[in-house]
Amino acid sequence: MSHKVGPIFARKDYAGFIRRTLALFLDAVILFGLGFAMPYAWYYLAPARWVTLRSYEIIDTVWLVGAVAYVFGMRLSVKGTLGYRIVGIRYAYMLSGNPPLLSLAFRATLAPVLMAVFALDHWWILVDKRKQAWHDKVTGFFVVKRHAKPIRECQMVQRVTNFMLLTFLVWEPVMDTPSAAKVKHESQPSSS
Repeated sequence: MSHKVGPIFARKDYAGFIRRTLALFLDAVILFGLGFAMPYAWYYLAPARWVTLRSYEIIDTVWLVGAVAYVFGMRLSVKGTLGYRIVGIRYAYMLSGNPPLLSLAFRATLAPVLMAVFALDHWWILVDKRKQAWHDKVTGFFVVKRHAKPIRECQMVQRVTNFMLLTFLVWEPVMDTPSAAKVKHESQPSSS
């Protein structure tokens, strides 16, 4: 079991389901809007001899590569995608300091996969104390409002958990584990 120290935010500072869904929707509008507009722009702006079936295949390929680069590349920044920036949310690393590039890359890769394969990943935000999706828990990130400041730091622990018949290592604050609450309760002097 791995132990580290990390920030805890006020409950109101965690980005909730509606805000995060709106960010995803805005990203989809941006990407699919470009995908819809590019062929029309090509048709009206390119010389007539260049407008061929093959040119539209190239445009579709460029859009697909650009969409993947956008989704992956923008997630390599703690500021997130344009949708995140527009709705005023950002990533916060659970282990204090700046996240290593490898952690950001892991999150950028895992987030779309878990959301596409296990749609429940995004819905989990509705029931989680810190409004984390499973890809947040696994990669060690919170999603918070842009100007949120930590209210304190606490010990973070990495533990094994099961979700949808899969086993994950997730980061969680120690203060939420039953053993931590029990130790805290037992260490308080009795008032008798």
